[in-house]
Amino acid sequence: MKRFLMISLILLVVLSISFGEDVKLRKGTWTHYVPYVTTPPKVDGDVSVSEYFLSPRYYVGLKEDVDYIPENWKGPDDLSVVYYMVWDKNYLYIGAIVKDDSIVQLATGENMWQGDHLELWFDTDLQGDFEDKANNKDDFQFGISPGDFDLLEPEVWVWTPPVLAADVKKVQLAAKKIDGGYTLEFAIPWTLLKVKPEPNLIMGFAFSPSDTDTPGKLDQEMMMSSAPGSSPNWGNPTFWGNLILVDPLEKF
Repeated sequence: MKRFLMISLILLVVLSISFGEDVKLRKGTWTHYVPYVTTPPKVDGDVSVSEYFLSPRYYVGLKEDVDYIPENWKGPDDLSVVYYMVWDKNYLYIGAIVKDDSIVQLATGENMWQGDHLELWFDTDLQGDFEDKANNKDDFQFGISPGDFDLLEPEVWVWTPPVLAADVKKVQLAAKKIDGGYTLEFAIPWTLLKVKPEPNLIMGFAFSPSDTDTPGKLDQEMMMSSAPGSSPNWGNPTFWGNLILVDPLEKF
């Protein structure tokens, strides 16, 4: 009963959120509502609904979500992702369950884009540069690779802006191979994003899974996104969606 009560609370909070007239939100794209938790998920690759039960269930896996080389997408078993997001004062937590019928990742580091991975964009100053069409020092592009479940370990990379390798290593990450795909679970420190987390914080955001299916090949063969159109328009924040931190108990 408590679980259903908490779900009702988060829905009420989302519906009751109001912003001043000067607050800007991206229109015609996704808004991710991310609830605060007092007990964070354990970052172990087991993406348990019980750990993320306050989070909405987000899904990319429809034809209209594919925005880079769509002719290569063969359906949800080829690539689709269910994911959850929560936060506390230290981290943003994301748990993703990836359907992928051919896991191919031969690259590491800045070249991980040539194999299976997730890309995340954050605009940490959405209000300050809302009209800017080029990314700058407050726009972060993360790569999250599952590795190859053999020789290559799961890995995090930040393409832009320049950040210290020691800071990137503070990201917690775990991956597991499952039937028909894999899971990725990770926690990004707020200190890496250089923002102070608080309820009603708004950032620009895009969640973009990338797919390579050809064994032995280094290539990005297809991509989809929670912000369709963002993949072929690399680094243009006006194509991204919104991410809003909420606290389910703040108003009750």
